[in-house]
Amino acid sequence: MDLCGKQGVLTGASRGIGRALAVELAKSGCNLLLTALEADELSSVANDLQSKFPISVATMAANLSEPADRKNLIEWIKTYKKAPEILINNAGIGYFERFDSSNWSNIEKTLSLNISTLIHITYELIPLLKKRPQAKIVNISSGIARLPYPGLAVYGATKAFVSSFSQSLAAELAGTSIDVLCFHPGFTMTPFIGSAGMDMHKIPRLLLHTPEKVATQVVRAIKKNKQWAYSDFITRSSSFLGTLLPSRLKTYIFKDLFWSLPDGK
Repeated sequence: MDLCGKQGVLTGASRGIGRALAVELAKSGCNLLLTALEADELSSVANDLQSKFPISVATMAANLSEPADRKNLIEWIKTYKKAPEILINNAGIGYFERFDSSNWSNIEKTLSLNISTLIHITYELIPLLKKRPQAKIVNISSGIARLPYPGLAVYGATKAFVSSFSQSLAAELAGTSIDVLCFHPGFTMTPFIGSAGMDMHKIPRLLLHTPEKVATQVVRAIKKNKQWAYSDFITRSSSFLGTLLPSRLKTYIFKDLFWSLPDGK
């Protein structure tokens, strides 16, 4: 897919992979409708992009875990002067803690942003995307979507949902103008990783990615019209291997493979 002159919607655009994606899309000449929770950071991204690239950028700050804010965003996109050809569902949240020690509000926010937001925005924008000669839905999942990662039970489950949903949606939309890409980043040094208190010392440097590297790979996958992509060969291979291993063996291997849980157990 040629991105030059296209109109793209990007959620979670103020930080991490989202911010890096905004830059990579702008480099390719893609006009952008950006949204994120942090209004000041979102404005900073937009101003920076418009000062460096010959594209149009519009923003709307929104708390997408709240249905009312989602509706306002969707209406804004629908009434914008140009309909989008690309939707990138990047917004997401996670926390690192044992499930039975988790604060229920953290669980609800994770489910709402990682699942309900993605479903709602996708559902509302598909009719617009179908009107375009060529369109793309990009869902950002995770390399942990098909493997057990203690401390990230709810987050991992939401990303497994994203992968499953993307695969079925791609089949449903086959024959229309819309393609679906599900991208699975490996370990990426985002603000979430930095604030979660996860001890990353066991993870080989080879497996640690910057948001900029992941964003470059996502945009490359969009241009190559891929449907399923990973940030690195090892993440791809481990996910495939995970489908072959018996469940008890996966539990034994992954229970403390990368880190100890917050209470040290």
